[in-house]
Amino acid sequence: HIATIMDSKEAKDATIGKKVKLRLSTQDEVPAVVTYISNQEDKSILIVFEISECVEKLIDYRKISFDVIWWKYEGLKIPKSAITYENGLSYIVRNRAGYQDRILVEVLKENENYCIIDNYDHESLKKLGFSTKDISAMKKISIYDEIVINPDIENLEK
Repeated sequence: HIATIMDSKEAKDATIGKKVKLRLSTQDEVPAVVTYISNQEDKSILIVFEISECVEKLIDYRKISFDVIWWKYEGLKIPKSAITYENGLSYIVRNRAGYQDRILVEVLKENENYCIIDNYDHESLKKLGFSTKDISAMKKISIYDEIVINPDIENLEK
């Protein structure tokens, strides 16, 4: 078992039995399960994790450092203020060579400041009601694209 005191939102929302990953100082990621939670007087949370892998790498140490991976998604990390919503869909504005385009994106995960986004796949766009012609004409976001923070979507073409 590994015990730690945390004060993050994820720690405060944790439940017994939740499965997470711990990234050890050796950069190994090991599966863990929350087995005990206790609220502390200073509003922090004491959490005990149970692990069964890589224990031999930890037994020589009295104190260890590790990161708790509460969730893991792959995509592009962008500021939340770059996303606009219209009819239940998420858009960003890309600036490429001075031309600004609205691009439909899927928000995979978000917190107070950032979102993890990705392009929709063909099947998901069909389920949203787009035609094959519409889908083939859609632009996609890629890793080094410049995005606009707090875009003025009123002045953009759809």
